[in-house]
Amino acid sequence: MRDDWHASRTDGWKNYWKDDDTHPSAPYATFHCMELTEKYNLEIEVDVIIENKFKLIVNGVHITTFFASPLELRELTVGFLLCEGLLKSPNELDSIEFSESAINCDVKVPRSRLVQWRKLQESDDFKSIKESMTSIVSNVYFNRNVIFNVMEHFTKKARSWRRTGGTHSSIVCNHKGDIISFSEDVSRSCSIDKAVGKAALSGFDFDNCALMTTGRLSSVIVGKAVRVGFPLIASKAAPVSDAIKLAEYAGITLVAFARKPDLYVYTQTQRVM
Repeated sequence: MRDDWHASRTDGWKNYWKDDDTHPSAPYATFHCMELTEKYNLEIEVDVIIENKFKLIVNGVHITTFFASPLELRELTVGFLLCEGLLKSPNELDSIEFSESAINCDVKVPRSRLVQWRKLQESDDFKSIKESMTSIVSNVYFNRNVIFNVMEHFTKKARSWRRTGGTHSSIVCNHKGDIISFSEDVSRSCSIDKAVGKAALSGFDFDNCALMTTGRLSSVIVGKAVRVGFPLIASKAAPVSDAIKLAEYAGITLVAFARKPDLYVYTQTQRVM
């Protein structure tokens, strides 16, 4: 197999994975395809990321359905519940069980919190969504070189992306640039949930941390960062208009197009030096 085929078509085939032992639970499968170029047609084998469907059941109620890579499901669940404001702490999770197609968990939270969350999911009122957020108050700042250095870790750590080209990655780091957690997933939202869940389960809080990701910054993604309490979110990709409005309202710093040597800071610019 010729590896890293999707990442660069100018420097030839880079064999990152020739000598790797593929773990039986690796989140990709091999398929045949026909490569058509200006010079030749060739049947090749390529690795393709696996996407599975998991229903999330909370206190007996179907909350959502994940379309996610089938790894780190505990981290995914905890991160999602924190990022959606359904949990304030991992300690509120009583139990969690996994089956082939479902994740069942019991949480000790007021029923009113679940009801309020469901109402927000059903609402298309952006004002109501904004007003449900708690404002970020933080004096922490991030050197732009710290942001660039963390962004470089995506290529180094994203093994499934380098093998398949089919994942997004997310990192939680502190203001010094130390990596606290990393995760990649077929879904950009799930990659964030997993990275947050990993950090939270390790006992970290997010007051002096940043959330870095490779995906587009939507209002859903920014909302996750705000609910958890990140003072800064950054991406190599673009933001959308509602994400910028939400970031400004909530007091979080939004950084996009973070590609050395440049980046764009859309909100709360004082946190980037």
